[in-house]
Amino acid sequence: MYELDKAAFGRFLAQLRREKGMTQKELAATLYVSDKAVSKWERGLSVPDISLLVPLAEQLNVTVAELLQGRRVEEEQRFTREETEDLIRKALTFSAEPPERRQARTRKYLPVYVICCVLGLAGALAVWAAGLADTEGALALLIVDVVFGVVYGAYAMFWMAETLPRYYDENRICNFAQGAFHIHIPGVYYNNRNWKHILRAFRVWSMASMVLVPPCTAGAVLLERATGWQVLGAVLVVYIASLFGAIVIPAKRFE
Repeated sequence: MYELDKAAFGRFLAQLRREKGMTQKELAATLYVSDKAVSKWERGLSVPDISLLVPLAEQLNVTVAELLQGRRVEEEQRFTREETEDLIRKALTFSAEPPERRQARTRKYLPVYVICCVLGLAGALAVWAAGLADTEGALALLIVDVVFGVVYGAYAMFWMAETLPRYYDENRICNFAQGAFHIHIPGVYYNNRNWKHILRAFRVWSMASMVLVPPCTAGAVLLERATGWQVLGAVLVVYIASLFGAIVIPAKRFE
């Protein structure tokens, strides 16, 4: 709904640069980026970091609002409240990650993700086939583990933002939301000092838990059958606690 029109942005940027009589290399030098980055902006392949919007607009003698709109606005024209809100949302969701970095990340993590998914699914099916998931708790734990690992593991590996907007560093914000993924733990604040550590820990947790939960579930069921101890509940508690630990520990340590 609030996605920036990269093509319109790129065309407007190229038009403004030519009107100023600047080459891509000259514009890039004023912003301390490469001319390849400017070329990709103008072709609509990527967009600049949100922190570059103000200096970019200043160099091209337009407002940030005009830059985001992809057109000049006459002085007598005013933005409506809805248009202003739309522009603010566009700026806050302005992508800071170039496509090539996302592609490199996919190439890096895809083999690990596929291997862990295969091992996790195979382990869960083996536990079920062996009749060790005949209790409601064991079956639910296996399903949650597989779904969480496959879906949210993929989200963490390939789509979750690796850099937070600057306002996270300027305020104490304890909520992160991107698409269907939400993190909100009271008293835990996120910023660019701790975010990369949180993301790394969550990636490791999602892959490791997907592989380890099936054998741990099988072991707990066998132990319960042999001793009558309620071990499966402890496995569930450890699973949930480890998830919170993967987020809270790095967040607090590097805050």
